[in-house]
Amino acid sequence: MNDLDHREQAQLGLKYIEDSVVNLLTRHPKGLSSPAIAEVLGLSSDLEPKHREMIASGILELLVRSGRILWDEASRTYVDNPDKS
Repeated sequence: MNDLDHREQAQLGLKYIEDSVVNLLTRHPKGLSSPAIAEVLGLSSDLEPKHREMIASGILELLVRSGRILWDEASRTYVDNPDKS
């Protein structure tokens, strides 16, 4: 398997996780915190406490930057972006 195949696999896996986060937030219109998202999706299950949010936080940051989700400062939660394309 060449490096491009590995990259494609990693990008496909990331896309699946991102889509799962967006779908989860669509079903929770009031939004969810990063720890709640990590817990529901099993992204933190076997990690030490100091690392539990790292995976979810990185993915959430990517989704906010792309405009697929929004950060609601008032409620300190991530919410679906109804205007995403």
